[in-house]
Amino acid sequence: MKIMIIGGSETGLDLANLLGEEFDMTIMEKDEEKAKNIANKTQALVIHGDGTDVSVLDEAGLAKMDAIIATTREDSTNLMVCEIAKNENVKKIITIVNSPKNEELFTKAGVSSIVSVVGTNITAIKQALHRFGDENVLMQWGDMELIQESVSEKSPLVGRPPKIDGGIIAGVSRKGSISLPDDGPLEAGDVILVSVKTKEVLDVLRIIRGK
Repeated sequence: MKIMIIGGSETGLDLANLLGEEFDMTIMEKDEEKAKNIANKTQALVIHGDGTDVSVLDEAGLAKMDAIIATTREDSTNLMVCEIAKNENVKKIITIVNSPKNEELFTKAGVSSIVSVVGTNITAIKQALHRFGDENVLMQWGDMELIQESVSEKSPLVGRPPKIDGGIIAGVSRKGSISLPDDGPLEAGDVILVSVKTKEVLDVLRIIRGK
């Protein structure tokens, strides 16, 4: 999973180092000296550039990113970053909101996840990243989620019993008929319900989608 962080704040650097254990991380920082300093403190790719400049973002590979996280200290900048990412169809858009009164602006902009800067919880941001598409999540409790997704014709699940690595298939919907899983093979187009840990959602969805 490729993730770009806009803003080399302390939170941005901490995120890059934490998430770098499992994701491909890039940090973009507008201040050149700050960018050089950050590069000495992380294994992430650090780019000196303006995260609100579409051409700079395009050159940095925005279109290939699975997620973008805005962590600057200016809500106006973070909002602009989110709007650009949305226009570029980035799957997951997450931002830190420095002033709670601005949260509604980000919600209206269609930001996937909003984290208040007050008591910023890096773990919460990490969990938000694992939720590849909120429209797939039917229920969430603790570190578990119930998701639904249609089996792609490219999925390795096609033609096999209803079992999946990283999750438990709880139900199968085929041509409008819902049933409990049995030993019968799954077919392309089946909609399956899967109980899965939040941290495994991305991998499970990729298996179902055949990606």
